[in-house]
Amino acid sequence: MKVVLDIETVQAPREEWARLAGRQLASGEAAFSETGGDLFAVGEAQAQHRLDEELYEKSSFDGTFSRIVCIGLLEFSDNLEPRGATSWYGANEQELLRRFWSHLGQLRPSLFITHNGLNFDLPFIKKRSIIQQVKPTMEINLAKFRAEPVYDTMAIWSNWDNRGWVKLDVLARALNVESKSGSGSQVAQMWADGQGKEIALYCLQDTYVTYGCYCRMNFRQPISREIVLLRPEVIDVG
Repeated sequence: MKVVLDIETVQAPREEWARLAGRQLASGEAAFSETGGDLFAVGEAQAQHRLDEELYEKSSFDGTFSRIVCIGLLEFSDNLEPRGATSWYGANEQELLRRFWSHLGQLRPSLFITHNGLNFDLPFIKKRSIIQQVKPTMEINLAKFRAEPVYDTMAIWSNWDNRGWVKLDVLARALNVESKSGSGSQVAQMWADGQGKEIALYCLQDTYVTYGCYCRMNFRQPISREIVLLRPEVIDVG
């Protein structure tokens, strides 16, 4: 059994990030009033504010601070025959992870196909599972410089050289794979707008593109999107 996996995440609110990071948030305007207009103190406060903003933006890729709102999974036989497509989504991250690990425990896949999964998706899932105290039903070896049990299309395409890392849509265009319809940067706004189901469907589109790239990189013709995603199971976990 082979699976293609992708996650969608949202950042913690600034106040929650500051609490976890042990930082005190302050704006430049507040610093001016609090220091009585001391320009040197204001300059220091503004520099601190810029640093906080920079650290906050970087935290979006860290499971210590951000959380998972969707996990998409495509299932294939060892011969890459489609076996199903599932996408779990919702604000209840603990239940989302429970459903995911329960399903994975039944499948027991021998290969995980991802794009940047070794650096992002799989470590992120591991961190959030620990934080939410959801015990994984199987161990996923995250060792690098190999193609099993995790085939990371980004890492393998660049021969493990981060100077050659490319985004999924770039790799898809290079390999003549039908590209995705949006970008991960849209997820936060979609989530804020209550478009959880749309995020789940978008996530499955990402998994299909990853599958297509994997096929091309192994000299196979991808099965059409219409067949692979014929009857997706989209599950709202609450």
